This record gives sequence, C-alpha cells and structure tokens, in this order.
Amino acid sequence: MIPAPLILYGTIAIDTLITPSGRADKVAGGSGIYAALAARLICPAHELIGVVGDDYPPDWQARLERCGVNFQHVIHAPGSTFAWTGQYEEDMNLRATLRTMEGVQAQWQPTLPDELRQSVGVVVAANVTPPLQVAFLRQCNPNALILADFMKSWIIREPNYTRQLLSMVDVALMNDEEAREFAQTEDLSAAGYALLQAGPHYAIVKHGSAGSTMYHRDDHHAVRCFHCPPMRLEHTADPTGAGDSYLGALSGYLNIVIRGKAVEWEDMCHAMVCGSAIAACTCEQFGAEGLIRLNRFELKKRLLLYAEENGLNPPPALG
Repeated sequence: MIPAPLILYGTIAIDTLITPSGRADKVAGGSGIYAALAARLICPAHELIGVVGDDYPPDWQARLERCGVNFQHVIHAPGSTFAWTGQYEEDMNLRATLRTMEGVQAQWQPTLPDELRQSVGVVVAANVTPPLQVAFLRQCNPNALILADFMKSWIIREPNYTRQLLSMVDVALMNDEEAREFAQTEDLSAAGYALLQAGPHYAIVKHGSAGSTMYHRDDHHAVRCFHCPPMRLEHTADPTGAGDSYLGALSGYLNIVIRGKAVEWEDMCHAMVCGSAIAACTCEQFGAEGLIRLNRFELKKRLLLYAEENGLNPPPALG
C-alpha cells in the first residue's frame, strides 16, 4: 500500500537575515519552505500548502522544485509575498524581528484540496497564526497524526486559539521561551507537563543550541522524558529556520514509519534524532542554502557520526 503523503502547511517568505556572521538580503524562507526542504530528505511524498505573491521569484520556485519541494498546492495570489527581517545577537539563541510584511498572507485562508482531506498520514501546521492553523486543521482528517509548532507572540496574543490548537494536535512543539510563556513558569519540566495536560500525546520543547526534550504521558499516566542532545557544529552562520527544519525532519520520519495514528516511543526518539541533525545543517549557511545543498547521502553520513558521538541508535528506517 502506498503511504499517505505528508501534508505541510506554513509560510513561504522572502527573508532578510542579520547575524554576527554577516547579512543575507532577500533570500528564500518561511516555515513551510524550511519544513518541506527538511522533510523531502526523508519523505519525498509531501504536499506543501501555502501562498505566495506575484513578486515571488520564479527561479526560486524552480530551484526548490528541483530539490524536491512540491509546489503543486501553493497558491499564487496578486500582491506581495510575506516578508520578514530578523537580527540575531551574539548569543544566536536570541533574535529580534525588525520588520514583518504580511502581504498576501494577511487575507488568504488555507484551503485543503479535496484529495487531501481524507489523508491519514502525518499533517503539520507549521508556524503561522494560531487561527489559521486551526482553520487548516479543521479541514484535515482527525485520524491523521497531527503536529503543530508555536510562536511566543501568538501564544500571548491568541491564548484561546493556542489552547484550541493544543487540544487538536498529537505532537506539540515549542521552544523554551514559548513553553515557559504558555505554562507561566520558569520550570521547563513543569512547562512540559502543562503542555501534555492541554491535550497533546507528546510535547517537544526545543532548547536551541542545547538540543530538545520530549515529554509523553503513557497509558499508566506516568510521564516519560527523552533528551536529544544537539549535533556538534564548528560554526553557526544563521539559525533561521532551524526549528522549522527540525519539525519537517521529525514529521517526515514519522510519516514513513507510522501505520495509522499510533506512534511508538522509539519512533519519536528516532524522529528527534533526524530533526536535530537536519536542524544543525540548516545553521551552517544563511537562509535555506544549507538545506538546499544537503542530500540524503550526506545526511546519512552525518546521522551516523552524530549518533556515534552521543551514544544514540541511528534511525533504522533510513537504512
């Protein structure tokens, strides 16, 4: 039986990036692009849902499609593409948004094609606003395995939608700051437990350059935790999109191993290893360039080295 495709909904953007390593003006970005570029290394069968304006460069789309990103369900609308400018501090876990231009993203409502509405694979609501994520997930098959990422500003501005979104997903991902904001605590373990109480079966808290931690409440109501260490990097050029590529790799791996909605603990751990490795590769170059140049052969080499250095088992589904 042919596996259901991975369905990814996220932003497609034109980014300007400023880090201590330099600057990149007007490069391809957006949560959907980073997630799709990561996922395609593991799960070629994916469907990207999003919108771009008529200023989105055709050569960007052509290059991304050559890499394996599927633009079949990306809408081209009159107007400007979503644009973001961000600046990172010396500690590149910290950044400031200098400019956001919503463009066509401001008015567009996600519409899932009829042929995808009954899909029972993995469905991902990457970083957009919680109301749009909820509107998207309402169109999806509830029997799919559903993942969603979050953003601190929207947790603050849209608390009701944030809780509604958490009640709809099987796997929730937040970074340290977002988890603390949601749970109103500085204790990250308590924040992880609070996320589980809001509905997801699994909660993953991303620690930036310090790795990630997964929380899961088993059938006996005991909470299990797994910390996935970071992949060692000699140099970080730009961390933009690392969290989105982590999500894309994680969901891509899950889509090739799950059968129905059930997902095993070991599968989640292996998926996190994939996410950590690909997120690290994202940081090595500005924008999505590191992901665009990464191929499956190089990824496998990096995964084996990463697993060996940290005493982990390499993800078996990748061969």
